[in-house]
Amino acid sequence: MTTEISNPANPLRVRFTRKPVNLHEVLAVTPYDERPEPVVISETRELTTAEYDVFTNTLLQDRDWLAGKGGYLDHATRHVVEVKAENRKTLYVDPSGSAYGRYVGIAVEA
Repeated sequence: MTTEISNPANPLRVRFTRKPVNLHEVLAVTPYDERPEPVVISETRELTTAEYDVFTNTLLQDRDWLAGKGGYLDHATRHVVEVKAENRKTLYVDPSGSAYGRYVGIAVEA
């Protein structure tokens, strides 16, 4: 599923952690002194809570559904896979052409 930015003047902004091992690292290490980046959601991946928990505990593991996605396709805005599950924090993953969570981030409130 492809999602366009609905409000280009105020796009979704995300702070990323590079090569985190798990969700705890994303939440603890996300550099709040760094400026959040605007992103375009290229695809949304809905997981069960069990799948989400496995994913967030093994972010460096390759997954077919991340392969070849992400990066700066327009040289200005990072393209990401949105990862969701019921009662879990939504994550934004930029594998930058790889198949693992090379950059994993959380949205920043406007």
